[in-house]
Parts: sequence; structure tokens; C-alpha cells
Amino acid sequence: MLSHLKVENFAVVEKVEIDFSPQLNVFTGETGAGKSILIDAISLFLNRKTNERAIRTGKDRLRVEALFSDGEREWVLRREVGHKKSLCHVDGEMVPFTVLQDKAVKLLNIYGQNEHVFLLNAANHRLFLDRFAENTTLLERLSGVVGRLRAALKERDDLKSQQDQLQDRLDLIAFQIGEIDKLNMEPGDDEALAQRAKILSSSEDILLRAERVVEDLYQGEASLYALLADRIRDIEYLRDIYPDLASLHQDLEGFYRLLPELSSTLMSKAEAVEYDEKELNAIQERLHALARLKAKYGCELDALLEKRDRLAEERDRLGHMEISIREVEKRIEALLAEYRGLNGEIRDRRLASARRLSEVVETELEKLEMKRARFVVDQQVVEPGLDNLSDRGTDRIEFHFSSNPGQTPGPLKEVISGGELSRLMLVLKSIVEDQKSSTYIFDEIDSGIGGKTAQFVGEKLKKISRSNQVICISHLPQIVSFADRHFLIDKEVRDDQTFSSTRELGEEGTVEEIARLMAGRDVNHNVLEAARNLREAARKRF
Repeated sequence: MLSHLKVENFAVVEKVEIDFSPQLNVFTGETGAGKSILIDAISLFLNRKTNERAIRTGKDRLRVEALFSDGEREWVLRREVGHKKSLCHVDGEMVPFTVLQDKAVKLLNIYGQNEHVFLLNAANHRLFLDRFAENTTLLERLSGVVGRLRAALKERDDLKSQQDQLQDRLDLIAFQIGEIDKLNMEPGDDEALAQRAKILSSSEDILLRAERVVEDLYQGEASLYALLADRIRDIEYLRDIYPDLASLHQDLEGFYRLLPELSSTLMSKAEAVEYDEKELNAIQERLHALARLKAKYGCELDALLEKRDRLAEERDRLGHMEISIREVEKRIEALLAEYRGLNGEIRDRRLASARRLSEVVETELEKLEMKRARFVVDQQVVEPGLDNLSDRGTDRIEFHFSSNPGQTPGPLKEVISGGELSRLMLVLKSIVEDQKSSTYIFDEIDSGIGGKTAQFVGEKLKKISRSNQVICISHLPQIVSFADRHFLIDKEVRDDQTFSSTRELGEEGTVEEIARLMAGRDVNHNVLEAARNLREAARKRF
């Protein structure tokens, strides 16, 4: 939704700021006041080319800035056009024009003479038909099948690509598994081998140091064990005199009894070590082989063993490649059959709805003084295959139109005028509700109509504005009477310069403007009363 618009130095507009209603906004003003300038200003977000004469005389550049909002989300689009260069911004960040344009296209739909028109793109015709046919659920199912089909096709292609390089890959896997298996290790073996190598390479030192400790602690004539035996008797004497030394006596006795066990443990460890050069060399070779593979694959033993398991799984899978490919192809066949079924169901609903849509549109166009207009939904059947998958279905949809008797309906882009296109869009938008809020700008929508037709157009615009923001330039009181927010565009000349201004009218101002549109300059009490009644009647309808 377009919430706020600021225009500076654009043609006769020096500066104007407008706050829009989320529903129906109507602009009026006398001929030449510059009503279409605002549409032209907004169109700067969509059209790259800009005539530099649009820059107000005496100014260096023009600027158009718009605030869009959707719930809590907001976007700010800004374009500045100078005599030499143009600058584009989205949310304060400078961007290429194509980025600005892409964002604006998603936020704006402008319908009028010589504008970027949504309906001239045949790809959008299907959107209208599917909404009218209520195909949303079926299309979601179709899209899901397309997603699964594309994933299956990719899987098959990947398998076939792997199959082409199968033997080379199998040879590499066999080699890598072989060199890891040759280690003959389990998790933790590297630490155990390193410990064993350390023991074997230090066997003489281990025995020497253990014997020395046992000699000093227990076996020698001057050992700590012998010394403690004498000293314990001294402590026993002292304990009898000083009872509080009982705990010291107990500690010494405990340590005294521990020394034989400690010595025995040390000797058993030392005597168990038997230097084996052959075993040491074998362990060092295994550790060297492990270090080489760890460096090669950049991981520790545990990760190396996990890699071996993954390689084995890949080997088994590649070994069953043909089976895997056949299984995927069967799945593709089943999904394609499901896709064709859904595509056929959507096709039938489109065909039935196309006839109804044509009838409804032609009836509505007749109310817009297009009594001889013909509207046809052309549906070209295209059988689905793996080469033309689409989550929209394969059939081609295009609206054809004719405004003159005896003229064969043709594609919109070839036969329809701007005014006819605006009215057709108005009819379609009033028939087919959007699934999300958009901003629709109608210019030239009331050209060449009046009376009941104008009333009908106003009702259609009001209906559309229930779910979408509508901005409309009009000169008809019937349309203005439905406005939720009404803006008057004035023009004045000061110091030989023209200034166009825009102001929002309150309720009384809207009634007065409706009266002016009804009677021109000859506004009296009766005209004002008629204008007030027209406004009141419009409000009661909606």
C-alpha cells in the first residue's frame, strides 16, 4: 500500500506531500491543473527514461519519494532525476534502477494510457482465470508434485553422472579403504600404541630407577623401612608420655606397612618390561603409517575410521547404481502420471471457468458502454512432459478482445486501446478478488463515460478498494462520491510561474467539489443538495 508520497520540482509541482487512504483515493481538479502529473511522478519508479524537461524550470533536479507499507513492514523508494544523472534508493540504500523498478513493479499496478500495464503481459491472464476458477488448492498440489519431480530428476541425473565416472571412483574408494584398513586400528589404539612404544624404548631406565627406589625404600640396609622400624619404637616411647601423639604413631605405622607393598608394585612393573626391538619397530611403523594418513586426510584416528565407514557406504551404493537409477525412474514415472492427472483436472476447470468468465466480463463491459465488446479466454492445450514442467500447468492462457462488431477477437496487446484496457481491468478486478493487498492506480478510467456508466465505474472502484488500495483520477461526480479520501489539485500562476498544489478535502469540501463537477461554475443551493445526496447514497451502498 502506498502510504505517503512526496514530489519535488516535477513540472509545475514545486513540492507536494500526500497521505493516502488504504482504500479509495480520488483526485480531481480543473483541466490543466496537473492531475496526471502525480501519476507521471509515481511512474518514475517504473520507467527508466525521463524527459529532463520534467524538471521544474530553474531547478537542478526533481525528486519523488514514496513510503509503502504492508502491516508492520515498510519500504521507502526514492528517485532523483537531474540534468546529467539519475539516483535511485530503496530504504535509504543507493541501488541500480533495475532494483528500484523490480520493487516498484511488485508494489504498484498502474492502468492508463501509455503506462506499464499488467494486463498486457499474457502470463498474468492465467492468474485471473485461476482465481476465478478457484484453482488455488489444485495449483498448490501441482506445485508440490513439480518440486518432487524436479528433485527426482536431479537425483537421477546425479546418479547417471556418477555412473559415468563409476569405475574411477570405485578404484579410488577401494584404495582409500585399503590404506585405512591396513592400519588395523580401533578407536584409542593410537594412544595405546604410543604408550607401549614409550615403555619399550625406556625399558632399561624403568628397571634401573625402580631397583633404586626399592633399594632406598625397602631392601637396603640403610633403607627407609629399616630406619622407620627404629624410629617407631622412639615414637611409641614418646606416645606413652604424650598420649596426643597417638595419631602420629598410627600414621608412621601405616606408612611403614605400605613400603613393602609399594616396593613390590614397582618391582613387578619393572620386571614385566622385557625389551623387544622387533615389537618396538613394528609399533613405530604403525604409528608412522597412522601419522601419514592423519596428515593426508587432515583428521585424527576416530575421524579417519568414520571416513572409512562412509567410503564403504558409498562403495555399496555405487555398487547398486543401476538398481538405484531404475528405482528413481519408476518414481519419476509415478510423479509424472500424478502431474498429468492434476494438470488435466486444472485444464477442465479452466475450460469450464473460461466460458463463465467470458460471459460475466462481457455483461459487465456492456454496463461500461462497451455493448458490442467480446472477451474470449484462449486456452491452448499443451500436453505435459518432463521437458515442460511448470507449477502453473502446461496449457497457455491468453485473453482475446474485440470492441467492434465483425472483428475477430485478438490478443490484448495487439487490439486494445488504453481506455478499453483500463475498463477491462476494472471489470476483472471487481470480479476476481486478489489474494493479497496491492495498490492500483487508474488514469483515464472515466474517459468518455457519464450517467449510469459513471455510477457503475464508481461502484466497481469502491468494491476493489475493499481489499486493495485504489488511486483514481476522475472528473465525474459519481466516482468522487465513493471516495474514502478526496484530493483537489489546484493550479495558480505567480510571478509568471505556474504552481500546482494538492490538498485533502474534508467532507464539506468534497460535497462542494462534487457540486462543481455537476454544475461547473453555476453552483447553487439545489446543486449542493444534490451533491450531498449523491455522496450520502454512495456511502449507504458500501
